[in-house]
Amino acid sequence: MTRRRAVADGGRDRDGADTGDSDRERGPAAPARTPGIGANPRRCGCAGKTPLDRVVFPARERIATALADTSVRLGPATDAAVVPSGRDGTVSDIERHTDVVALGKSTPAVPFTADDGDGTVDRDARPIVTLACAFVGDDLADPDGLGDALATAYAALDGPEVTIGKGHAVQLPGHRGGLLWLEHLRSANDDGDGPADGTDSTIDGSDGDSRGDSRSGGSDPGAAGTGTGLVRSVAANVDAVHAFPDLLPPEQARIAALNAWNDAYARGATAERTVRPVVAAPAGVDPPAARATAWYRAGVPREAEVVPASVIAHGGEGWVLGASVIARGSVNPTAPPLPDDCCALVTRPLGGLAAFALGSLDGDRGLRELGRDRLARDALPVAEALAACRPSPGEAFDPARHLARVTDVSGEGVGGVGRLVASEGRSLRLDRLPVLPAVADAVAGWWTLPDVTVETNGPFAAIGTPEALARVTDRLRGVEGADPVRLGPVDRGDAPIRDATDGDTSRLVEAAARWPAAGERR
Repeated sequence: MTRRRAVADGGRDRDGADTGDSDRERGPAAPARTPGIGANPRRCGCAGKTPLDRVVFPARERIATALADTSVRLGPATDAAVVPSGRDGTVSDIERHTDVVALGKSTPAVPFTADDGDGTVDRDARPIVTLACAFVGDDLADPDGLGDALATAYAALDGPEVTIGKGHAVQLPGHRGGLLWLEHLRSANDDGDGPADGTDSTIDGSDGDSRGDSRSGGSDPGAAGTGTGLVRSVAANVDAVHAFPDLLPPEQARIAALNAWNDAYARGATAERTVRPVVAAPAGVDPPAARATAWYRAGVPREAEVVPASVIAHGGEGWVLGASVIARGSVNPTAPPLPDDCCALVTRPLGGLAAFALGSLDGDRGLRELGRDRLARDALPVAEALAACRPSPGEAFDPARHLARVTDVSGEGVGGVGRLVASEGRSLRLDRLPVLPAVADAVAGWWTLPDVTVETNGPFAAIGTPEALARVTDRLRGVEGADPVRLGPVDRGDAPIRDATDGDTSRLVEAAARWPAAGERR
């Protein structure tokens, strides 16, 4: 069962066909009736998400402890969840069920259950992967409050085997409390590939790759052997971004969907793309589900399937556009060991979101359009080139030919690449920070944005041996949207990133002031 529209603050279910987007008759203090009106350029896209180090990671540990005696677990931190898809290995093999609750006020229902009529509940044994997106006010922007609220909600799912496969949290200015949107996924058949691979992006859509086997993010269950592709699986992800100023709803929808698909692309899933729109709007201007669905159908690539939207009314300010996406590919739930001789590259220079934000703030139309082009560009051709540099189904991992890791650069910026390698005891020696020249010029001499490498629908970071990176660079030549640039070697070190650049990286990334120089110990 799927609820076509979820209303958190009361309200009624409207599913009319009106797709009008006029802001006429809106008073000056009333919320905007469409996403682009009044949106804050400093907070648009992946800016303004719940802080990772200060809130999300400590909350994650608190959640894992609270769930220890339940059948619910947090999966390891990767870009997208892997869902066993049964006999045919297609997206159509996945059953989907949505729910929404107000944190601290209600709890979600156990999904895929049936009352046998005698007061007993029939619980299917098939494992469930759950995508979770939390919309939270500033009163929950602390690890204890957020962790306890989410742990209570997740614990209510106790019974079947449930893995919180991907989590995301976004701040809602002016809202009190939190709203939790969930989509539960499982194979429609009884012959799935064993336990589901729950991959939790530590609540907020972060893009690291965690190894180990603790309940708060262990090795992927259901693995089919290191370096071996798993045909009968699909990748699933949920993500949400703050609205962009002065863009029409279909373009906003396109950016939100492409941003979510990027995480699935990073896991090697590029076919049979499906999206469920997830739109959070101020109560009173929240659109009918049919209108939100129409925005996404008008904006996403034509061959992608759009299923009915979930619309959430909140008590705060501003619009958030999200997407719950599924795609098929040769998805490998187990990462191979990271070779000793590795380097990292990005598939294009960083700064797309910053270009849009800075252009909007400064009235620089050329810079804004540069960013807009990056935000709305489908990375599918680049992702397909990267997928060709991974092991085929049944093929052993070859360090000289295959990429060891791929992640997308989004809300953490280049720091997310450092966190990924640090989770495996490595360090990125940053020899070069490739930022769009127009962005570097726009921030020259003063600090404007805290991190110009934070992206929405950004480039991919690929890690592999020099031979493997040379191979992928050759494949990326001529691919639309690709302009690969090396970041530096990945070696042993005591910091996620060590700065070996010649310039002042702190004017581009505020956190760079805390990066040790290459050769120094932290």
